Amino acid sequence: MNCRLPFRLAPIAVAAAALSLSAVGTAQSQSADVLLDCSACHDSTASTPSRPSVPGPFPDLSGQPARYIAHQLEAYRKGLRQHRQMEKTATALGEGGAAAMARLYADAPQPDLRPPAREEADTTGWSLVVNGAWERGVPPCASCHGVSADDTGRLAPILIGRDPAYLAHELRAYADGDRRSDTMGRMRAFAAQLTPSEIDAVAEYYGAWRSQEDEP
Repeated sequence: MNCRLPFRLAPIAVAAAALSLSAVGTAQSQSADVLLDCSACHDSTASTPSRPSVPGPFPDLSGQPARYIAHQLEAYRKGLRQHRQMEKTATALGEGGAAAMARLYADAPQPDLRPPAREEADTTGWSLVVNGAWERGVPPCASCHGVSADDTGRLAPILIGRDPAYLAHELRAYADGDRRSDTMGRMRAFAAQLTPSEIDAVAEYYGAWRSQEDEP
């Protein structure tokens, strides 16, 4: 199934984004169609009840807090996050287009995800998500990111069901100081206290959440 952006809402977001393009041209000769076709990489789940069994390589934005999406697009525009394509897209969208696109994805429904069975979950990952490592100043991941798809009012993104490789990559970027889009440097401070294996364990735990339809 082709899970493109909801057709009722897409014209609103694209129209807002097109207005900002007049100020920046076509972002270093890339076409507006390519730059503004967010769903080419970040499919919306509005047309399907569940995600694929295996998460894709690009972050799933459906149901993410609108404030978080808009904040990250601003970070790409300001150079606080580095990704050549996303920097160009964020610049092309501008503030108005970014806000519209953020609302569009935030309104896309989340599937009903189930956590991995305790016997299948990585003990280290589960413990860091639920209990943290207070002796190193690391609070539970769930205290900000939750363990539910329903909490979309926060600035922190929902992590359950996301691609483990992507999550681990971003945690390492925080730990190394390459990603600087976190409020008051908190994620950089927390991630720097985790070992490489702990980063992998947290990412694998969140990535192990699956839709009920994927269960055997």
